This record gives sequence, structure tokens and C-alpha cells, in this order.
Amino acid sequence: MKKGLKLSIASAMAVSALAPVAAFAAEDNAAKDGFYTKDAYISPADYAALSQADKTALLTNEDTVIVQAGLVYYAKDSVGKTSADLEKIAITQEKFEAENGELNKDGYAIEVSVSSAKAINAKTIEVTFNKAVEDTSKAKVELLRGTFKQNATVKWAADKKSVQLVGASNFQPADYTVNISGLTEAALSNTVKVEAQKVSAIEILDEVAVVDKDVANGVFPAGTKATVGYVVKDQYGTDITKTRTLTTNDTKIVPNNSKGIVEISGSAVEGKKINDLVPVVLIDTETGISVTKTLKLSATSTVSSIEVAGVYNAKGEALTLNDQSKAADAYIVLDLKDQYGKEITDATKAAGLVVTNTNETNLTVAKAVSSVKIDGKDRLVIDITAIKKAGDTDILLISTTNGQSVKYTVKVAETAATDVITVSQPEIAVANEDILIPITVTDKQGNVITDKKLLADASKGIKVGGTTVAESALEVKNGQVYYKTQLAAGNQALVFQSSNFKVATLTLNVKAEAKATIVRGLKNPLVISTQKPVVTITAKDHLVIEDQYGRVIENSTAPVLVTLEGTTNVLTVAGNVVTASKKGTATLKIKLATENGTIDSAVEVPVRVTDGTEYTGYEVATIGKVEAGQAKNFTVNGLLNNGKVALEASEYTATISGGKLTTPVAATSPVTIAAASLNTANNAAIDTEFTLKVTINATGEVLEQKFIVSPEAKVVQDFFFTTSAVKANHDGVKGITEATLQSGATVASNSLTAGTPAAVVNFATTDQYGNKAVVAKETTTATFTIVPEKVGEVKIEGNGTLNAKATLVDPTKEAKVTIKVKVGNATKELKATVTPQQN
Repeated sequence: MKKGLKLSIASAMAVSALAPVAAFAAEDNAAKDGFYTKDAYISPADYAALSQADKTALLTNEDTVIVQAGLVYYAKDSVGKTSADLEKIAITQEKFEAENGELNKDGYAIEVSVSSAKAINAKTIEVTFNKAVEDTSKAKVELLRGTFKQNATVKWAADKKSVQLVGASNFQPADYTVNISGLTEAALSNTVKVEAQKVSAIEILDEVAVVDKDVANGVFPAGTKATVGYVVKDQYGTDITKTRTLTTNDTKIVPNNSKGIVEISGSAVEGKKINDLVPVVLIDTETGISVTKTLKLSATSTVSSIEVAGVYNAKGEALTLNDQSKAADAYIVLDLKDQYGKEITDATKAAGLVVTNTNETNLTVAKAVSSVKIDGKDRLVIDITAIKKAGDTDILLISTTNGQSVKYTVKVAETAATDVITVSQPEIAVANEDILIPITVTDKQGNVITDKKLLADASKGIKVGGTTVAESALEVKNGQVYYKTQLAAGNQALVFQSSNFKVATLTLNVKAEAKATIVRGLKNPLVISTQKPVVTITAKDHLVIEDQYGRVIENSTAPVLVTLEGTTNVLTVAGNVVTASKKGTATLKIKLATENGTIDSAVEVPVRVTDGTEYTGYEVATIGKVEAGQAKNFTVNGLLNNGKVALEASEYTATISGGKLTTPVAATSPVTIAAASLNTANNAAIDTEFTLKVTINATGEVLEQKFIVSPEAKVVQDFFFTTSAVKANHDGVKGITEATLQSGATVASNSLTAGTPAAVVNFATTDQYGNKAVVAKETTTATFTIVPEKVGEVKIEGNGTLNAKATLVDPTKEAKVTIKVKVGNATKELKATVTPQQN
């Protein structure tokens, strides 16, 4: 900054008048000293003439900048600043104008425009702007191929200077148009050329191939294999190794694209010595691109360098452990390197690492290294198998190769205990549905406790009605803890108790059970295709229904009556069934019928019938991950300005290609991909990408949707407890948090019940493919672990198995237990009361 600049708020008020605005444009394009907003320039002389209130308003305006001798800074940042401070925050006029527009007699506002638009990878188009977009919510971003709108997710950058359009799969090679409206008077439009994804480079990642066996008599024995990493990149630099199958110069040299390694075996390794050479050629036959490298055979890889990254969960989140943490969620993550400086990710190569636990009274760990997915990546870990109590535990790691040792201290903090509990009235309490009661629990130091596991702890947590709360009965939203329960209508009293026996009582006026009262209109615009002319109108699928408390009822089963308003030849109505006849519009009157058949509410709704000639484009709905050998539906939609219509199979032609399918196969929904059609690695089927290609019969437009077919069998990833009957979908099913178990009966039997009248407890499950179902306990591979609240009240048999049961011990008439249930990859807890056997 030039010597003498002292344009802080105080000194700015005393600046003498400069050249008049009429002489604004200097030959060197330097902006006049003074004050600028987005729509005005104020000279120092004009500033001096302002009232004190106007001066303050100007200087505290977020948009006001001060210019002095070609340097610029924001007025609001100058409060209390010295000249030295201002020098640090000032920027040049050139830099300011590049981002905000020219400084002139009208201020400095600049209209946003597109600087560039280009494909940055095969499924992403990025648009950059000349400045940050102030309000991205005003922007409507769409992507067109020709005149057809394309499916793309819009993602704005944090600095709002760019936006990405991300396809569900790779974009088809073509010219695309990006239109952005709402930011300027005229829409911003740019054309982007997207090329077909293709191999651009293949790289072998090392000079040596590491063998998996030690030499015997100076040579590698039979069965020895060597590996080296490789990567395949497309023209955008994206790693596409897993989706490209390469060929090689030798049948004993096999690229494994799922792992990104070249496997060398047979005579290429057997009988060879350390440092013998093996030529490797990798070829992409589609483009002809290849790479050649002569590799040295190395000695077996062993642990040479040891570092500990820390304690993490499977999501890659660093953990701070306490005595309530779940051991199953915690791993000591390692960074191991071999003697060649290469990262070790194969647990078998870490077999020589000695793991010693110096204090098993605090926690226990696995004795050997294993490999797990951490944040989606294969990492070597030491599994924490149990957390017993608070304290520090040193884990010693020693390499048997070079003797290097590392000590890592695992710290387990002691959790607080609940002390004071206060409760508040819920927003609404309605019979036979979840009631969320706000509770605030603090420890002895007055710290608010929001840890659900701690609150549900049998000794340190809270009780309701004398029973320890289940973790599943607690919810935390925005830092507020809620107790979730269901109650009958009428006045109900709940008694809450902390671990220090401090009590809070809440009296609730529980309202009558909700019932459908008002029909508000359609969930989505009702559009019927003449290709599929018959539609049955139901509350669940089509209507917004509210109860007597003004709340929307999801998946309502309320009976409705449908009639036609006026006369039309566009459609006919019979009961709730609407049958389309020809292109056009009509009006339906929908009435909500009560249980006794009276009409409480009615609404008129428009309906549109299309013959397909008005479609603005087409889309294939996302298919998702598919299990091999299982049927999966796919949907092709015709797009309208105000909705979409699922096309009939006769309106398009579909084929599927990929994997081991040698030619495209005709497809209709639902589609099934056999496991035999999947690619393989090491003689085992692997996740394989397939492409659904859809050709619209009416226009010839071609759509593609890529999806993954997996050989993995369905495994439950999540579930909750319910008294719903067994069914194929659990949408709308209500969960339960407490149950009753008859003494002497297995948990898996029909003697585990809940509710009034009592109903059998089942599981509402979700697997990795998104399939949802309510299943009976005994039909699963579940295990049940019963934990009594008071030892000695029940005799437990078969604990940890499907046949776990609890029997009351005389003279106990009732006992409280927690049932820990593991189904697939999910574990949940259910509070239960063990009651005498019923005759």
C-alpha cells in the first residue's frame, strides 16, 4: 500500500474532495478514490456532506468498498483498523474488478455470465461463472440433448462459482446444451461436446512384482504367484480400471480389474530366482492402447514400517472412545509398508506383525491384523473386541522382519451418569402412534447428555415407569432428546427417573386416535396415458389426506369416492376406476367417505390424458444395485411439463448388454440377470456393470441406464421391531420399542408380543439392495441375547442363539430384560417384560 494511506472510518470522514465525477475516466483506467456500492459512487467530498446517520449506514453496508490509490478493501472491515492493518486486507483494483465488475460512476455491480462449460469426466458437466452466484435457489439448471431434457443431479460448488450436472451414468456421446435461467434477464446457454468414454492411458505401477512365497533352494517353488498394481484411465484422467477388461501377452499373466493388480503365475514365476525378469504387456483391444514393462521378481513382501492412523469406525470417522462405546464399531487402523516402501493392504502379508495388549482389564483386541472396509477402502486394522471400562491401554506392535516396534495408547474415557431430568409437553399426543416427549438430562456437572447409549444404560441411564428406557425409544434431533412412546387416549401420567433417583413427572392429555378427515388434493399431477388407460384412484397412491388435527396421513387407506364433473368424452369413471379414452383434460370430484359412509370432505382435481405426442422427453428411472438371479423392475417415463407418465412396454424396445453377454439381450420389466452372466475373478463371480438400452418407438430416441449386478446374496442391513403382519413391503409400518415375553418361551416364538390386544413381534427388514419386508422372527437366521436387569430373577438358556429363552425364578412374578437381536449385519435392542406362562 502506498505511504500515507489512512482511510479508516475515522480518517475517511476527513478526506478532502478529489476530482469531480465528470472527470471520472482516467487514461490509466484507475478508479477514483472514494466509496463505492453496487449502484453508486460517493466521492470523499460527497461523503463529508452526509449526515452522521448516513455515514454510518454507508460504512456498515456489506457492499461498500473504499478505494485509495488503486487499492480496495471493504468498509466494514476497516472499523478500528490501523494503516498497517488495512495494508494486509487491501487488494488491487484489478483483482477486485475481476470478481465484482468495473468500478465506475455507477458503482461496481456486474451481471453473472458463464465463463466456461465442459465435460470434466464421462458423467459430469461443469459450468463455471465469472463471479459467485448470490442466490443459487433462483437458478433453474437443465441439460438438453437436442430437444430432449436429460436426467442430471445439480451440485453447486461451495463458493457458488461453478455448478456440476452429474448423470446417473455416463453421458452418451453427443452435443449437449446447458440452459440456466433465473439469474439474468435472458437465460444463459452453452453447448458442451461429450465424447464417448475411452481408454487413454494404462500404467503399471511398479518396477517389481512381489511374490507370495519364499524361495526354496534358491528358486520360487510351485504355486508361487507374483503381483503388481496397474491403473487404467480415461481421457478425463478418471480411474476406470474396474470397468475395463485388458488382454496380455501371456496366459500366465492375468489382469484382475476388480483389484487393480496383474497376477503372474505358473512358469513365469515358478523355478525363477529373485531379480529374474518378467515382461508384462497390457492391451486395451478396443482402443489399441498398451503398456509394456519388464518387472523384477522380488522377495516376499513383509512388514517393515509400522504406523497407527488412529481409532476409526467403518465410515472413516475418528472415534473418541468411552466406557459406553460399542466395540463392534471401533478399529485401530494401521498404515503398514513393506521393505519396498509399498503400502500393505493384504492381511496375510501382515501375519508377521506381533500384537500385544498390555491391559486386558480395560479392553481386548484381536491378536492378528485383519482387513475391513474403512470409508469404502480396504484398510488393515486391529479389531477392538470388547470395551470393559475406562482407562488407558497400550497396544504394542512388533515387526518380526526388522524388529521395529510401535506403542499406541488407546484411551477410553469414563462417561457421566444421569443426574437431573426435566420433561416438557410434546407438540401433540395422539393415541396409538409415536409420541415424542422432549426431555433434558444433565450430569452432576450440569452438562446436557444426548448420548442415547448412555441414557439407555441400565446403571447410568434413565428409567420411565421403573423400567430402563430402550435406546430405540430415544431420538435426538438438533441436540434435543425425545422419549418415544405410544399411549391410549385419555389422561396419562409418566414418571421419569435418573440414575441418582431424581424424578420428573409428566401428565399427558392423549387425544383420540387419528382418522382421515379432509382430502386436500392430489399428491402429484394426475396424468393418464391412452396406452395404459385404466387407473384406480386410492388415498394411498394419489391423494393428500389429513386427519382431524391437520396432519397429512402417509399411506392412508381411507375410502374415497370418485365422480366426473360435467360431461366429457376424454374419460369415463366407474366407482374409483378412471378409464381414459382420448387426449384432453377433465375434472374429477373426489370425496372422502367416513366409516359410516357419510361425506366429510370433497375436492375437485384436474386430470390430463395424453397420447404421447406432448412428451418433452424421456427418462429411464434409476435401477440401483441388483442381485444376480433376482427379478428387478425398470421404468421408462415420458416427460411432460407438469409431470411424467410410465410408458407401456409396447412403447419402447429394450436390450441389456454387459458382463459375459456376448450380444445384447432383449429385455422387458422385470429383468433377471443370471449369475453365470457376471464377470469373474479368480473363478468367482464379481460385481458387474450392465447397460439397459432403451429405444423409444415413437421417436427413435435412445436412452441408456447403467446398473450393477452383484453375486452377493441378500443380507439384512437394517431392521426394526413391529407387530405388523408378514408382508412384502414395510412402508408405513409402525415400529415398537417394548414387548412382553412369556416365561419359558423362546424369543423366536409367538410368545414375544406387544400392544393391546397383544400381537406377535416381527422384524421389518431392509437388505443391501433396498428390498423391504416384514418377516417372522423364526424365519430368519437371527440370534437373541437376553440381558436381565437384575441377575437372579430369570434363568436364561440358549443365550446368543435362535433358541434363547428366559424363565422366571421363584418367587419372581415379573422381570425386566433387554433382548439384543442380530439379524444379518444389523443389531437392535428391545426392552421386554418377562411374565408368567399363560395357560
